[in-house]
Amino acid sequence: MSVSLQLVVFFGLVGFLFWRNLPGALLFVRPGWIRCRVAGGVEAMGQLAGGPAMREMIDAVEDLGFAPVGVLEERRPLARTRRELVYANPEARAYAVIAPVGNEAWLQFVTPFSGDATVITADFHWPSVEEPGYLAGGLPGASPVEILNTHKRRVQRLVDEGRALDGRYTLEARAESCTAYYGRGPGRREVRRREVKGLMFTTALVVVVVLTVIRGARR
Repeated sequence: MSVSLQLVVFFGLVGFLFWRNLPGALLFVRPGWIRCRVAGGVEAMGQLAGGPAMREMIDAVEDLGFAPVGVLEERRPLARTRRELVYANPEARAYAVIAPVGNEAWLQFVTPFSGDATVITADFHWPSVEEPGYLAGGLPGASPVEILNTHKRRVQRLVDEGRALDGRYTLEARAESCTAYYGRGPGRREVRRREVKGLMFTTALVVVVVLTVIRGARR
């Protein structure tokens, strides 16, 4: 293989890996670049509810007393926009958020408090976190009712600590609390825990390219 072809392959691979890891690196530097916005009301929810898994999850959530409120978009730099269905149940003091992931439907219950405290309980893998003002974790394989019961216990813990619930169970309030979660709330630490590998890979790739260019210039 000629030197020029080797360089093309090398920089092509580096470019691919850099592009794959750059979004994570950017989010590590500034999690607040994640923005949540209203994408549509109840009438727009049918667009995401087509698959069997989504329909089954929607039925389970509605059986728990959650009412549809609309569609939320989560936008991340250099990444595809994520859309999720949002349901609310003031009596349960929670939102139910359902997102299509491949052929699956991922569920999380979310309760925002005043002052950016948050409780999140999911049906997929989510690292267990118990920090002041932030309780989160996943229960893969558990039923929606089991996940909700766990979520309620976590919410009560923060209530017993004297934290005030947000209490606004609207789509606009969900978009506001979602953006605040990443911008100034506990989501900043969550994002950085998840994206540290992206930062490390991106930094390492930049170093490799710089050293390669310096070495080539010296030759």
